[in-house]
Amino acid sequence: MALPDQRLIPLLERQGFRELVSAHLFAAGVLLAPSIDDKHMLADHASEELSHFEVVSALYEKLAGRTLHDAVRDRAAEIPAPSTWLEAAVAAFLIDRAAASQLLEYKSADDLRLSGVIDEITEHEHEHMTAVGTALLDQCRGASAATLKAASAHLSRWFGIASGLLDVGGTPDSRAASAFVESIKPTLSACGLALPQA
Repeated sequence: MALPDQRLIPLLERQGFRELVSAHLFAAGVLLAPSIDDKHMLADHASEELSHFEVVSALYEKLAGRTLHDAVRDRAAEIPAPSTWLEAAVAAFLIDRAAASQLLEYKSADDLRLSGVIDEITEHEHEHMTAVGTALLDQCRGASAATLKAASAHLSRWFGIASGLLDVGGTPDSRAASAFVESIKPTLSACGLALPQA
């Protein structure tokens, strides 16, 4: 049974917002990345996120009769940009995991139009999550106390931003929020970092 258009349109708008935020974040990281390989990785991810945005946009504009970019660009511009490579790694890791958790939650919706969008987006998600998780691990393993303290501060800031990207604002009873938290625990543990206290 398909979702009514009045339910699907805002859902697509929220997904488009997440894709644009991710594209902006990866693009901002290009300037901060320490190596050409890292810069290429982030530029590729930014391009893929913009392609995902266009997939969502095509269905949104067909149903809503207005452009998705106009609907979300101002809100997406309000998300801060990281100022260091360490902050970029923390932010990308958290934002990517939150977006992936929400996509998995959407799979439970019985709508072929939405399923088609999700399938196109998730094709690259595992690669993104592996790359940003590795970037964070590389900076935390064997890091100084000062670096871990900075990473913890970035984690506190960006955990709230990432949780806010979930449809229900990251409330604890949300399945997407629970999946998000569980998905980041192993990497945080390997980094010597703890979840921020509520």
